[in-house]
Amino acid sequence: MAEESYSTPGRTRYADLPPDRLTRCMGLGSTTFLILAVLALGFVTWRIVPAAAESSRPLLLEFKPPAAPPEPDMQVPEGPRQVEQKAQAQPESSEAPPPLEPESNPSVPSSPARPPAEPASVAEAVPETTAPRSLPAPPAERAANDAKVTWEALLLSHMERYRRYPATARSRGEQGIAYVQFTMNREGRVLSARIGRSSGSALLDGAALATIRRAQPLPAIPADRPDPQRLTVPVEFFTQ
Repeated sequence: MAEESYSTPGRTRYADLPPDRLTRCMGLGSTTFLILAVLALGFVTWRIVPAAAESSRPLLLEFKPPAAPPEPDMQVPEGPRQVEQKAQAQPESSEAPPPLEPESNPSVPSSPARPPAEPASVAEAVPETTAPRSLPAPPAERAANDAKVTWEALLLSHMERYRRYPATARSRGEQGIAYVQFTMNREGRVLSARIGRSSGSALLDGAALATIRRAQPLPAIPADRPDPQRLTVPVEFFTQ
């Protein structure tokens, strides 16, 4: 009797297939899985929050000078007061009683009467009053004013050495005065600078600002003036 062979269906399901067909079945299953995964991702929405755009505007720092202390009132000492001298009241002269006439005596000759003596004229000295002289300004105040004028003149002459006339502006015949407003500290460093009044030419305005920065350090601020100082300086550009 012939022997019967028994085999398990699950074990022989792919065993009976040739190798090429088995490879194709596995590849088809992998492709189907990838397609299903892509379709599932299609229903999922991703929201990307754009980052906030950075502001390109630069920060501007404004330097403000401290409030200057009030200037002390310079009081000029008063001159000597004029005191009016009151004339002393002179006592009224009492009239002398008339002299008694002597009785006439014929036996006694009458002696000639002497002429009365003239009263001596007494000249009263009247004191001379003069107006008080105007007092000159105190030396300290005059020295402070001189120092102020001297420092400002020194500042302008110092900046004059660093002024440069742009060649392009000169060739175009551009002229004008640029007023520069700047703030400086006691050591002569420029804290900020800008054009207060334009000269009408961008080249000349830029040259005026460059003059302020090129002239650093500026002459130091005097000790009697507050720190920092905010000034306005004219920078002239003329071909003649």
